[in-house]
Amino acid sequence: MSTTTATATEIPTSRTEADSDRVAKGKPLGHTAGVPVYGWGQAPPYLRTKTQLGADRLNVTEEQEQAPLAYVRTRDYGDVPLHDPAGAVKMKPLPSSTKAKMAARRTCPECGTVRKMVLRGPCSECRERAEKERLRLLARTCAGCSTVRERPYPQGHRRCQTCRQEQLQAKRERVEAWLVEVTVCVGDGCTMRLSSKTRARAWLKERAWLLNPERIGLPDSSWWPDWSRRCPPCAAAYEQEQEHRRAEYQERYERQERERAERERQAAAARVRWAAETLVDPSVVVVDTETTGLGDDARIVELAVLSSAGDVLLDTLVDPGVPIPAVASDIHGITDSDVAGAPRFSDVVARLGALLKGKRVLIYNKGYDVGVLRHELTLHYAGVTPDGDAVAAANRQAAAWLEALDVEDVMIPYSDWVGDWSEYHGNNRWQPLQGGHRAAGDCRAVLDCLRAMGRSYERLAAVGGGLDEGEAA
Repeated sequence: MSTTTATATEIPTSRTEADSDRVAKGKPLGHTAGVPVYGWGQAPPYLRTKTQLGADRLNVTEEQEQAPLAYVRTRDYGDVPLHDPAGAVKMKPLPSSTKAKMAARRTCPECGTVRKMVLRGPCSECRERAEKERLRLLARTCAGCSTVRERPYPQGHRRCQTCRQEQLQAKRERVEAWLVEVTVCVGDGCTMRLSSKTRARAWLKERAWLLNPERIGLPDSSWWPDWSRRCPPCAAAYEQEQEHRRAEYQERYERQERERAERERQAAAARVRWAAETLVDPSVVVVDTETTGLGDDARIVELAVLSSAGDVLLDTLVDPGVPIPAVASDIHGITDSDVAGAPRFSDVVARLGALLKGKRVLIYNKGYDVGVLRHELTLHYAGVTPDGDAVAAANRQAAAWLEALDVEDVMIPYSDWVGDWSEYHGNNRWQPLQGGHRAAGDCRAVLDCLRAMGRSYERLAAVGGGLDEGEAA
């Protein structure tokens, strides 16, 4: 029987194994300008950061000569470039002046020792030494009179003998006063003793932390003994007094609630009466505008004025002179093609002023519409290319034009009449106007709101009859 000797497989001389230091430990997370980005510990081990190159007394690689070969992703510093140490050059010797400046920044101002890191004040050893010295001085300083002596004061109270006696005397006085307070009836003028001082002192000693002399005072009423604080006659008188106070409080609360309900009823009646009288007042006109947006620089694209009877006094499109945003057109349906050829605001401002002069002007959300009118009036009075003085004068003219009007808001009284209370805003929610977002339609919707509020009084107000506040709808 023959035997065969096994020999190890020889590696061909033409085959070369890869250097493990130059092989990445993992796949790159991505690429930055074609350069791979590795996770922590996944880059080829031979690559170094600029800080590591400096630690090896090698100059930081110049980017013009050697671009980063890879990046390593860190949580605090982002993607840090990695370079080949073979491409770095030896660090140039630093000038003596630079070395002196660097050493000065690392020199402790207290002990003069040059440390490894830049210092911002004394070194840690000097700070520790100063803190220990401060604590030693504090231990030798009386907490009462601040007298310093050679030996430390007792740690329990840290006071000299005189201050300690004063502290203990003050404590005894507080304890005696407290003992009297918790053992004698607290009724006015009553001196009946409810418990013995021995019992109260025993209760206090069971709670040793309350006797700490460093406490400012003795325990408050929540920590006092649970025995009665009043004698039976005083307790009965106290309970009677409390019952009387509760009755007074309840009576005052009910009176305030009745007064509040009466004020609300009168306000509701006043709103209804105001709406009913407004509907038959020939001096009332309703104004509404449609605009290019909701900002302070919004321009008017439609303007309408209706009488209290619903007659149309003015209903016109207005060319704003600027493109109408699509978001605004989606709301009111007015586009640039609709206002092409329409009059400008300056063309209708004279007619508008004549219609509103001497009238009661009703607007739903007057803060917004008055602001839009103010902006249009300012542009009208300022001219085409106004300077600073012209704008200031235009602002004054616009303010005077608006101040001459008697403007009333319908939204607030109507929202209060509906009474949709909002806990978040602390008042009634503003009700949207159901007018189709066109100027004339919104004016008619305002009149509908007034009719809904004053329906029960409309007939009486029309014939001049009296208005009974108690008949509010």
